[in-house]
This record gives sequence, C-alpha cells and structure tokens, in this order.
Amino acid sequence: MRSGTSYFNFTLLRKNLARFWPIWGLYGFLWLVLLPVQVLVNVEYMSRADTRILPLGLLTGSLSVAAAFSFFFGILAAMAVFSYLYSSRSAAFLHALPLRREGLFLTNYLSGLAFLLVPNAAVFLVSVAVETAFGVLVFSSLFTWLVVVSLLNLFFYSFAVFCAMFTGHILALPAFYGILNVLATGLCYLFQDMASRFLFGFTGASWLEDVATWLTPIVFLAYHTNIDYGAGNTDPCFTGLGYVFLLALAGVVFAGLALAAYRRRQLESAGDVVSVFWVRPVFQYGVAFCCAIALGTMFDSIFASLLPRNAWVLLVWMLLWGAFGCFVAAMLLRKSFWVFKPCWRGCAVFLAVLTGAMCLMELDGFGFETRVPAAAQVKSVFVSGVETHPDDNLHWTTYGIDDPELIEAVTQLHRRITEEKSALEAAANTRTGGWTVGEDGLDVQTAGGTSLHLTYALTDGSVMERYYYLPVTAETLADPDSPDAMLQALLSTPGLSEEMYLGGVEESDRLVDAVLTAVWQEDYPGPGQKSGYTQEYLPAQALTELEEAVRADLAAGDLGRRYLLEDRERLENCCYCDLQLTYRIADAGSENQNTKVSGTAPAASATQSSTYTITITLQKSASHTMAVLEKYGIDPDTMLPSQAQRQLSEGQS
Repeated sequence: MRSGTSYFNFTLLRKNLARFWPIWGLYGFLWLVLLPVQVLVNVEYMSRADTRILPLGLLTGSLSVAAAFSFFFGILAAMAVFSYLYSSRSAAFLHALPLRREGLFLTNYLSGLAFLLVPNAAVFLVSVAVETAFGVLVFSSLFTWLVVVSLLNLFFYSFAVFCAMFTGHILALPAFYGILNVLATGLCYLFQDMASRFLFGFTGASWLEDVATWLTPIVFLAYHTNIDYGAGNTDPCFTGLGYVFLLALAGVVFAGLALAAYRRRQLESAGDVVSVFWVRPVFQYGVAFCCAIALGTMFDSIFASLLPRNAWVLLVWMLLWGAFGCFVAAMLLRKSFWVFKPCWRGCAVFLAVLTGAMCLMELDGFGFETRVPAAAQVKSVFVSGVETHPDDNLHWTTYGIDDPELIEAVTQLHRRITEEKSALEAAANTRTGGWTVGEDGLDVQTAGGTSLHLTYALTDGSVMERYYYLPVTAETLADPDSPDAMLQALLSTPGLSEEMYLGGVEESDRLVDAVLTAVWQEDYPGPGQKSGYTQEYLPAQALTELEEAVRADLAAGDLGRRYLLEDRERLENCCYCDLQLTYRIADAGSENQNTKVSGTAPAASATQSSTYTITITLQKSASHTMAVLEKYGIDPDTMLPSQAQRQLSEGQS
C-alpha cells in the first residue's frame, strides 16, 4: 500500500500537551488566581464596578501582567515544543516520520499556542460562571481580557518560534528572544549617549526614539494601551485594541517567516548557536557592535575620573570591546577558542569601519555641528534648561520667542557657540564653580555654568534641537562676544521678561492681591524681637497703579533682569523681597465672581482654581515700581534691602 504524508498529526499534538503539561498548567493556575479566585475571595466587597475594572487592570501598565505572562510563557512554550531541534538524534527521528516539514512545524506550533489559548478560554469560562453566580458579571470586560491576552500570546509566542528557527542551542534561544525584544530601545539609548559625545550639540533623535518604541513590544504596549474611565469615572474601557491587533498581525508574519526558515533548516545545525549560515556574520558583527557601544560607554564612564572624558578616549574603549565582542561571537559560532587566526581580518575590517564612522561623526562630516538655521527660516524658537537668577518665576523656565529681532539674536548666539566648540566641550567635562569674598565681605560667585536647550520650529514644518553646556565666569561675562554674555543679554532684553511674567494674563483677568514677601521692619511685631522681615499686603487702591508700574519697568528692562551668576551686580540690584501678584480668572465660577476681595489679605476668599499668582523678585533698578511702593508707605532704601545688604548685615550680626 502506498504511504502518505500528513500536514498535521494529532498524536504528536496530544503527546506535546501531555508531556509539557506543567507549562500550560502553571499558566492557567496563575490566571485562575488573578481572576476568578480573586473575585471569589473578595466577593462580599466587590461590586460590578470592581469586576469591570479587575480584568482591564491586568492588561495595562508599564509592564502589564498580560504582557509579562505572554512574554515569559511564550518562550517556555516555544522551547518545549521545538526542543527536538537542538538534539541531532531527536531531530533526525522526528523528521524521519511520514510527516511533511510543514506538517511537523504546524503541529508543534499549534501545540505550543494551545498551551496558552486553551487555559485562556478555561479561565474565561470559570470567571463568567463565578461572576454570574454572585451577580457581578461584566461580560464585556472579561471578553476584552480574553481577546487581548490571546492576541498578546499569539505575538510573543510566534516571535519566540521565529527566534527558535535561527539557533540550534536550547540556551541560546531565550537569550536571543530576550535580547531581540529590547534590542531596539537599548541600542537607541546607547546610540544617543554615544552620539552626544561625538556630535557637539546633539540632544536626541525623536524619530529614532519613535522607531525604537515601535520595535520594542513591551514599550509599545505601555505607550499605546490604557484604561479610559469615561465621564464620571463610571464606565472604564480598554483603549489600544487596534495596536494589540497590529502586534498579533506581526505575530502571524513571524510565524510565516519561521515556517519558511524551518523548511530550509539544516538538521546538522543542532547544537550550533546560529543555525542559519547567512545569519552567522550578522550575529558575529552584531555582537561586536553591541559590545563596542554598550561596554565601551560603560567603561568610559567607570574610568572617567582617571582618563580624559572625550570622544577619542571613548573610541579607544569602543575599539577594545568591539574586538572582544567579535572574537567571543566567533568562538560561539565555531565552538572553539582558537579563532584569532581565521577571524582577525574580519575583525580588522569591522574596527576600521567603526573608526571611520566615529571619526566622520566627531569631525562633523555631515555638517551637523555647524548647522545654524537662518533667522528667516525660523518660525519660533524655544530656549530652555537655563538656570538664571533671581529665583522667581523665571528661575527655570522655557522662553518661547517668535519676535524676528530676538530670533536673530538667538541664531547669532548659536553661531557663536559653534565657533567655541573646543572650549565648550572641554568645559562640559570639568564643570567647575567658584566663589570669592570681596573686600567688603560680600560673598560673590565668580564661576559656574548653565545648560542651554534650543528648539527651533522652522518654516518648512521641521524641528531642529540642540543642547549645550555653557561655562560662565566673571571674565567671560565682561566680554560681550562670549556665549554666556550673549545669553544673559538675550534673556535680559527689554520686554522679554514682561512677556514671560505677564504674557499669560488675559485682559479680563483682574489683579486682586499684591504682597511683598519680605519687608524689613524695625518695629517687627514678633515676640521678643525689635526688628525682622514680614509680609506686607498692599491696599486695594494701589493695585492698578502698581500693575502699570511693574509693566513699565519690565518693558524698559529695569525689572526682570536675569543673571547667570550670583555676582556683585546681581546681589546689589536684586532685593531680598519678592512681589507676588494674584490674578482672578474672569471665567471662574459665578460663586467666585461674586466674592469680594479687599486687597489687604491673600486671595484665599477666591477658590484655588480661579486664581493664579506670579512671583517677581524686586530689583533696585525698577524705578517706577519703587516709586509706587514708596507712595504707599514702603521705603525702598530701608524696608527693601538688596541681597548684598542682607548678606552683609547677617555677617555682621
């Protein structure tokens, strides 16, 4: 009788289910504990709202339970059903059966998938029965759980099977699987850290981060799945089902690719770390590249206190560990420690290419470091990351600039920074500071530094970002052409601080309170004290006049001046006292609109949501503001001491 070949074997399926029952048994047990048992033991405290949210909460989060289980049990199932590929005897025996390769693959693939899907269905049915018995059934949530978990199982398991086709070693499979699941995000992080060392001004590549997110399933799920609670937090539902279906579709593709690789797999590859011939050089030089970046940057950081921290030292570390990774990978592939003679040429070529690529970056072969957009090409620019003094609302803030003249000033500053690349890179590696005491006993800052993050929104719709560290010294601030002096002058441009402090104040918003936070009084009312600092609330009739004076000083640049150092000029001009202006929002609730505020007490009578407060450090140069304060009984000379006066007075006491 003529023998036939089969595309599926139920006997092998049953054997797999019986042989590897601990995998699907443990998987099902864990889900039983998390779902129906959880409802059963807490039923007296649970309502339908609780049972609605319980299954959904297991599907979302930075690392959800569903994703974690699918990741872990997916690889266990793949290792179990395809374990015969890693033994020459087992592989030869099973492939001698009257079963086509497609049939053998399909039988084992479906066996492993059944390890996950069958327990899912069983847990779903038990959960429905338990919730129905106690009258708290929410079928939609349980069905959503079943669909999402099953789709995640499909993806992670199929990806594990795909990885299984490229190795002949049982221990290499989970290593490949785990590394490939996070490889994109890991390489993105390491590449950006490396690029920041070789590319002056590099701050990151958002497109690369987006690609890495899409290629890292765990991160992808964390970003694109959530629970939407709806109006009133009463109707939560799972969001991101489309992305889960997309992953499942990718799982189907991986299963097809795994089948294609299985059909061409050499049975003699059992025991090899990499079973596909053309993948071997990819593996060898991929390991070398990952070692060069990961171990190179790690050891550069470890020895940063002993060696110069620059791109060339990093390159030496990368070459050292790149060679190490290349030979270690060759040892794994050849199953021998004597690989130096046959592999040194390939290693030399790899190191030469790596050196050329890094030199191309360091020497700015792409023009990245010197690129400064023309002012006419910039729609707006955001200046952020700058630490300035005094410590009020503008201490750490982002300056949004769209004025053409100010954009021109920013591009000039940027161009000047690129001209000082060598000095700024060296300063970024040391980042020293310094203070000195003057003849009068005033402690002033003479050296420091600040970060500078520039984000250009260009007219063509693109975005350009750069990041720099600027050293700041008393000497360079005295040079108007130095980058730090140009930055300080830019941030102190008349009118810019007004826009940053008061740009969010609408015409309909009303100033309801003004308070001076630290007014010196000789007759301080504190117990046992004759003098001290106290808060002073200005009368209601002073508010309009004070606001006009503040705006006038800000527009003239006499108030809101920014300083990069706590130098003498900053300490002598800035008062110890802040001015806090509290505004009421015009469209707050009607109950807030009818509230009367006297102007002599904090705006506590208005609800927190209807008011906002702006803090501005007073400065001696603000003549209009000082005149209004003096008019209402605040003597600027005696009651509003500067930071320098306060420091000297405390030193004398």
